[in-house]
Amino acid sequence: MSQSHLGDDQFSLAALTMPELAGLANADGCRPVPAAGMSVTPIEYDWSSPATAGLWRVGLRQLRGADISCTSFFVKLLRHPRLWPGLSVLPDEESRKSFVEYFPWRFELDMYESGIAEALPPGLTSPVLHTVKHVDADHIALWFEYIDQKPGRWHLADYRRAAYLLGRLAARRRDGAAINARLPGICRVGLPGESLRLYVRRRLTEATLPALRDPGLWRHPAIETALRRVDDPGLPDDMRALGERLPAILDLLAALPQTHAHGDASPQNLLRPADEPGTFVVIDWGFGDLLPIGFDLGQLLVGLAHAGETDPGELAAIDATIMPGYLDGLADEDYDVDARLVRTGYLGGLAVRSALCALPLERLSQPSKSDEQLALFATRMRLTRVMVDLAMEVEQGVLALMPAGG
Repeated sequence: MSQSHLGDDQFSLAALTMPELAGLANADGCRPVPAAGMSVTPIEYDWSSPATAGLWRVGLRQLRGADISCTSFFVKLLRHPRLWPGLSVLPDEESRKSFVEYFPWRFELDMYESGIAEALPPGLTSPVLHTVKHVDADHIALWFEYIDQKPGRWHLADYRRAAYLLGRLAARRRDGAAINARLPGICRVGLPGESLRLYVRRRLTEATLPALRDPGLWRHPAIETALRRVDDPGLPDDMRALGERLPAILDLLAALPQTHAHGDASPQNLLRPADEPGTFVVIDWGFGDLLPIGFDLGQLLVGLAHAGETDPGELAAIDATIMPGYLDGLADEDYDVDARLVRTGYLGGLAVRSALCALPLERLSQPSKSDEQLALFATRMRLTRVMVDLAMEVEQGVLALMPAGG
């Protein structure tokens, strides 16, 4: 599920705006300009995000004395997961009920209220959360500062800097760190990696893996043609083989050094402010419980490739850049972890989180232009090949490198 969307049809942002705008303006010693003082621009987002009901940029023209200024806000509407359209993808009512009961749809707000900004190393910041509106029992609107981002592509220097800061963040939030006591309660429920196991069970074991094992999938005209285009006849067998390894990889990941990572550290969630070189604004925290050291590097590697903004052929250079950056971040926080353990957490996390989910199988049942569909599947197959090959590096024997006592 990777289609973009513009928000729940039942909501007009006008219902969420005027009281908040008035309050924000008054708090700043200003007052809204009457009539055409507000602009609202919907922002497309991935509708597969269960907790996101809409994103908007809201501009406010304000009067400060005789002068008019303009301020922009980023508004995110959270929703209860029982309203998520993607629930229909889950295989049965029991699965849907379990997902709705477990999914922490308020997690982004909970993280801000926990004071996560105080745990961030210099170079990582949180956007200012100006106000929160509890729209109803199922929706919460978060009013953030709008970040004007640096234009252009990510370069290797950006990746290395981001990896370095993620390494420092992981070290600061390692298992047992005092700062973790302030985390939301859901971050301390269950065993390490429990939410990752749930993700694998719901996304892969119950949905994706059965599809990959179905010979009919690989006979679909779009799949057959794309596979020939990339000249990779062994990909289906290699994907199925990785699927068989997932339980063992999950066990391995749980035995590695653990940390409260970002959880979804794709470049899309590390904003580059145009006026602060070398700084990243952290948004959209994921997987709140403990995760293996190195986990955040997986999404940092493939996030833009999955979005079609980076060619899979570029990933080898990115991989070679982010590993040493992350290790430097750990070292600067005096966290001594063998590089091979870090790489296992990185590539093992990539294997279970992303390697088997890149093919947009939901597109096969939707009308589309054949050339566009083939190009998408061919690119995603190339991306999958990179991830599957990286996953082959993950070996159980690495646990011999663990320090005595864990």
